[in-house]
Amino acid sequence: MVQIDLLRLRQCGTLTLAGSIGPDCELWSGSGLRFSGPVEVGGTAALTAGGGVVVQGSWRVPLVYECGRCLDDLQVAVERPLTLLFTPDGGREDPDVRMIDGRGTVLDLQDAIREEIVLEAPRYYTAGEEDGRCTRCGTPVKEYRSEPQEAGSDTDPRWAALKALQTDQEENDGGSQETGFQAAEAETPHAR
Repeated sequence: MVQIDLLRLRQCGTLTLAGSIGPDCELWSGSGLRFSGPVEVGGTAALTAGGGVVVQGSWRVPLVYECGRCLDDLQVAVERPLTLLFTPDGGREDPDVRMIDGRGTVLDLQDAIREEIVLEAPRYYTAGEEDGRCTRCGTPVKEYRSEPQEAGSDTDPRWAALKALQTDQEENDGGSQETGFQAAEAETPHAR
């Protein structure tokens, strides 16, 4: 849990923040992220002049990605700075400012931290390349690259099936789709 004791913060003015959120916490359901360990959060919390709270620090999360090249699992630690601002009025004009209950005694940061991580953590990851080989599996990287098309070819071969369907449709219609629109327009009476 990552929480701030607001009574203590009001007495001291500044508190050190350190906590973690487990990888199996229900907080992460629906996030699409895979974790190999807990999320670590550290920093400081301070009171603002208007009765709000500003949290500054960083978060670090060990994530598991499927390599974009070789599809092997990669464990990658992602770390980013963290700045959260909570005010009693919720910063009606600014969506980055969150609401704080002026009568509350504990400020739970988990939802705000979840939002930051889900928005900031990369969705895809590709292992590095060294000496022309994937650093994860060691396979030559050129095996994962598609060959460039020759300058003389007019279409990508992956579109061949779609092109065949288009050609079949044009033959069945007796012309292109544009001709069909013109014919339909000629048949439609215009209101005057």
